[in-house]
Amino acid sequence: MEAFFAKIVSFITAIFTMLSLIFVPAAPVEGEFDEVAPVAKQAFDEGEFVMGEYDIVVSPSGNDQNDGSLENPLRTVEAAKERAKSSSADSLTVWFREGTYNITSAVEFTAEDKSGVLYRSYPGEKVVFSGAKEISGNWSETTINGVKAFVTDVEVNSDEDYFRSLFKGNKRLSRSTYPKEGVFKVADPSEAEAVENPHDPYFFTHFLAFYAHKDNILDFANASDVEVEVMHYWCDEHLPVHSVDASTGRVEVSKPTSMRIRVDDNFVFRNVKETLSLPGEWYLDRTEDKLYYIPEDGDTVENTVLNTGVNDQLFTFNGVKNISFQGIDFINTDWDFTGKNGAFWDKQFDVTHPLYENIEYCIDHPQAAFEVPAAIYIADSSGIDFTDCRFENLSYTALKFDKGTQDCNITSCRFNEIGANAIFIHGDFVVPATTRNINIRDCHISYYGRIFSNAIGILLTHAYDCDITNNEIHDGWYTGVSVGWNWGYSDNPTNAINISNNLIYNIGNGWLSDMGGIYTLGIQPDSVVSGNVIYNVGCDEGAYGYGGWGIYLDEGSSGMLVENNLVYDCSSQTFHQHYGKDNVVRNNIFAFGGEGAFIISKHEEHNSLTLTNNILVTDNQPIYARTIESDWFIDDSNLYWDYTNGGNVTSGYSMKLADKKSIPLMVARGYYNNAVFADPIFKDAANRDFTLAKNSPALEAGFKPWEYSAGTKTLFE
Repeated sequence: MEAFFAKIVSFITAIFTMLSLIFVPAAPVEGEFDEVAPVAKQAFDEGEFVMGEYDIVVSPSGNDQNDGSLENPLRTVEAAKERAKSSSADSLTVWFREGTYNITSAVEFTAEDKSGVLYRSYPGEKVVFSGAKEISGNWSETTINGVKAFVTDVEVNSDEDYFRSLFKGNKRLSRSTYPKEGVFKVADPSEAEAVENPHDPYFFTHFLAFYAHKDNILDFANASDVEVEVMHYWCDEHLPVHSVDASTGRVEVSKPTSMRIRVDDNFVFRNVKETLSLPGEWYLDRTEDKLYYIPEDGDTVENTVLNTGVNDQLFTFNGVKNISFQGIDFINTDWDFTGKNGAFWDKQFDVTHPLYENIEYCIDHPQAAFEVPAAIYIADSSGIDFTDCRFENLSYTALKFDKGTQDCNITSCRFNEIGANAIFIHGDFVVPATTRNINIRDCHISYYGRIFSNAIGILLTHAYDCDITNNEIHDGWYTGVSVGWNWGYSDNPTNAINISNNLIYNIGNGWLSDMGGIYTLGIQPDSVVSGNVIYNVGCDEGAYGYGGWGIYLDEGSSGMLVENNLVYDCSSQTFHQHYGKDNVVRNNIFAFGGEGAFIISKHEEHNSLTLTNNILVTDNQPIYARTIESDWFIDDSNLYWDYTNGGNVTSGYSMKLADKKSIPLMVARGYYNNAVFADPIFKDAANRDFTLAKNSPALEAGFKPWEYSAGTKTLFE
C-alpha cells in the first residue's frame, strides 16, 4: 500500500513538473564554475646510461664476434640474446645504440633464455626494430594508366617473396583501390553457391561468390592478385579473388566469408593495376616481377627510398619469465590473409561442393579480428613488460598476450597505424582464467584496424585482474576497448577488470556497425568502468543504420559498476545495455546521443541495472529509447533535460508524436523516480564543456562532480 501511494505522489509531482516545463519558458541559467586545471602530462624519463658489470651493448656497426662492451658492441638482437643466456648474473641490461635493426625472421624466446633481462635503447638515441628491407636506386620513369610512375625490378619467385606492405619513412603507402572514392554495392549474393552454417544461417552463411553490378567490373589484367573487401554489420572480409567474369559481374573468391553476404553490402577491390594513379600508390606485378610506384611531390628516381615488408612477426615468447623492453620502436611488418594453414572450412564445406577445390584459406572468426596473428606474440609467460616503446605500421595485431600469460605491463607506449588490434589479451575458457594481471597503462593508441577494420584498440577476451587505465584511444574503425568473450549468463573467466580514466574518441567510419567506445560481454563480477571520457562514436546508414554507442554492455554483461563517465556525441545512444543483470550505473553524464541517451534493448524478468544519480541530456531525442515498458530496470534520483524542448523530456521509440511517451506516462510505468527535471547548468554545453556550476540542480539529484583525469599521463609526440 505504501508503494502504491508513493507512486501516486510521484505521478502527481510529474504532472506539475511537466506543466511547469510547458508554461514557464526556459531561460538561460548562470552559475559560478570551478576552474578545472589541465592535468600535467610529463614526457617519459628514460634515465641515464650506467653500464653494469654484466651488461651488453649492441650497435648496427658492431660485430657479433665482439665481447659486447661499449667499445666493442655486438651487432644483432639474436647475438645479444645468446650472450645474455650464458651470463651468471641474476639480471642485466642489453643496451642498443642508435639505428635500425632488421628482423627478417621472428626472434624466438623460450624457457631456455635468460630471465631478468632488460632490452632497452641507449638514452637519447632512437632504436628501431624493423620487419622491412630497403628498396632504393634502380628506379626508372615510366607511364602507367596515363600517369607518370617509377618502376623497379623485384624478384617474386614464390608466395614468400610477395609482399603487401610498402613504407616510405613513417608512412604506410596505399595499394591501388577501386573505386577511388566510396564503395560498390553487391548486386546478388549468389545464394546457390553458399553453404549455410546450421547454428545461425541468418548471420553466418558462408559465400564463395557474389555478383557485382556489371558496370563496376573491370577487365582485370591480374585477377588473382586482386583482393575484395566486403563489409557487413560488425565484420569486414578480406578475400583473395579467384576469378572475375566481366560479362556477368560474378566474383569468385578463394576464401569463404564468415558472414552472410547481402544485397547492397559495401565492398571495394584492392590491389588493382588498372586504377593505379594517385601519388603514393603502388602495385606489385608478380607476372612481370616489377614494382610500380606513383611518385609524390619531391620524389625523384635518385632519391626515392621505400621499404618493403619482409616479415610479419618480430618476436615470440613461450614459457619465458621477466624479459622487458624499454625505448624501442617496433615498426614495418607485412601481412597475409589469415587462415592459410587452417582447416576450419573442412567442417563447414562438403568436399563435393563445386567450388571446394578453389578454397585456399579457412574461415575467420567474424568478430574483432580474432584470428589475426600478432607481430609480438606472448604465451605461457610472465613478467614480459614494454615501457616507453613505439609500435607503428605493424600490419597484424601489435601485441598479443595469450593463454597462461601473467603479470605483464604495457606502460607509456605509443601505438599508431596498426593493421589489426593494438593489444589483444586472450586466455583459455576456464574458470579461473589462466591469463591474468595484464596491465595497460598510460598508452596512446591511434589509427588501429588500418587493414582489418573490425579490430579493437584493446581487446580482452578471457582474463582477470587486469588494469586498463589512463589510455588515449582514437581513430579506429571499430570499438575502442572490448572486454569479455562469453555471450550469456554462463560462468565467465573474465572478471575484476578495471577500465578507468581512458580517453576514447573518433570511433567508427560508417563501414561497420554494432560498436561501442567501451564494449563488454558476459558476467564480469568486480569489474569497473569509471572515469572514462568517450565521444564521437558513430556509424551511419552505410553500416545498416545502428550501433554507435558510447558504453555498450552486450549480451549477459552483469555484476559491473559503471560510474563517473562522461559520454557524448554518439550516433546511437550514449549508453546501451543489450541484456544483463545487477549492473550499477551511477554518477555519469550521458549527453547528446543521436538516437537518445539510454537504452536497454532486451526485456528480461530480473532487474537489468540500477540507474542512479546520473545526468541525462538530449537535444530533441528520447531520454529512454525503447525502454518504455515497466520493470526493465530501476532508476532513482537522476537529472533529465532536453535542450531543444525547454527541458520537456520524452522517452520512446522516436520523437514522432505516436512514439513519444510523456513524463506522467513514464512515471506511471515506474520511471523517473525522485527525478530532477532541470537544466544542469553546464559551463558551455554547445561547445561540450560539461563543467558543472556550483549551484547545479544536478547536485539535488545526488550527482557528485569528479575531477577529470582521462587520457595519458605521458606527453607523446
